[in-house]
Amino acid sequence: MTENLTVSAPMEAGMTRRRNPLGPSLKEMLAEAAAESTNYAGTGTSARSSAPISTPITTPITTPAPTQAGTCTNAGAVTSAVTPTYTPEQEAAAAARRAEVLRGLNGGHRHNARIERLTEEVKPHLVDLSRNIPDPVPVLTHEHVCLASEGNISAVVGEAKSKKTFLCTMLVGEYVRHHVELRGDNFMYATPTVLWVDTEQAESHVVRVAKRIHRMARLPEGRSSDMLNVLTLREIDPKQRAEVLYKAMDLYRPKLVVVDGISDLMYNTNDIEESDRIVGSLMAYSTRYGCHIMVVLHTNPNSDKARGHIGSTLQRKAETVLYVHKVSECSIVEPQFCRNEPFEPFAFLVTEEGMPEECDMPTAVDGGVDDVCVAVMQNDFPNGVERKVLTEKLMGMYGYSLSRARVRISRSIKAGHLRSHLGSIYLPE
Repeated sequence: MTENLTVSAPMEAGMTRRRNPLGPSLKEMLAEAAAESTNYAGTGTSARSSAPISTPITTPITTPAPTQAGTCTNAGAVTSAVTPTYTPEQEAAAAARRAEVLRGLNGGHRHNARIERLTEEVKPHLVDLSRNIPDPVPVLTHEHVCLASEGNISAVVGEAKSKKTFLCTMLVGEYVRHHVELRGDNFMYATPTVLWVDTEQAESHVVRVAKRIHRMARLPEGRSSDMLNVLTLREIDPKQRAEVLYKAMDLYRPKLVVVDGISDLMYNTNDIEESDRIVGSLMAYSTRYGCHIMVVLHTNPNSDKARGHIGSTLQRKAETVLYVHKVSECSIVEPQFCRNEPFEPFAFLVTEEGMPEECDMPTAVDGGVDDVCVAVMQNDFPNGVERKVLTEKLMGMYGYSLSRARVRISRSIKAGHLRSHLGSIYLPE
């Protein structure tokens, strides 16, 4: 019969065992059992009896069932505490650790969800160099130089009555005529659509503009064409004008849009937030429909700077800013700001039939308005003069303001009628 033993680790002499109040652990019990087997296997003696026996002890060590700490079963089997008890401080520390682990897990899930959300928001705007992005498609050109391309906006700026609208009709007329000629008799050719929006003029004047474009494009003047849609928005308030413009672009999906009077889409041209919102919307629509949007805006009096904060925003965002100013009977068009290759300045005039057409650039002998500076130089300063002195002379002789006198001198220099060197002005050599 197998003898049930209660084993304990041997004590060295002089040592006192400190009893665990919770009872021995399972690991301690197994270690003690192994030690006892090693000590008595060779001698043939029992832990409870010193009598020799013929075979080594083979006492089964069983894992006790859970019971109170430090008690034994009736059979004498070794028992120990399965679930240790802790002090309140230990329980609080363990709970805090579990909460920390859970927070880490939840925080990881939240971090991953945030990364996924940010990726969804940013990825559509990420530039992918593996994609084949074509060069901008020109919409309007002059002498084979791109003035306006698809997916961009541009601005025509100039003083009042400098023929800005005539310039736009000349550009649009050439654009429509080009595609009419490409179509020819092939009515399957998909001709692009132009949307013209006027915010300033009465309807009778807007009709003249539309007929002028038809005449230049060689389209019938007596009926409307599906290639040109003209809107007049003078009678409604700025907010409604902007809404109608956006709806018209949604409806017609034009390839070219002209807004004659962008300032009339706003309540205050100096409002930074409103200006950024209008220009941002135009850029978004130009990208969405792959069209070009050209806007017309006045400059400040006696200056070449576009009016208001809307003008400053357009100068930063526009692909091209065309500056128009009068010289005698001609209007000169210059590249004020260009994102592409700058075009060569050109001039146009309005014929007796009321049609704009290009002409030669005016020279000093033509007696243009800007050549007042040349006349003053020839009469008073043939050997050159400081720029400040010439400015004061123009102000005294012609009653110009300081800014207007400076603009006149700058235009004469740009036109090649005068030259500047180290702060002084000279006649051309």
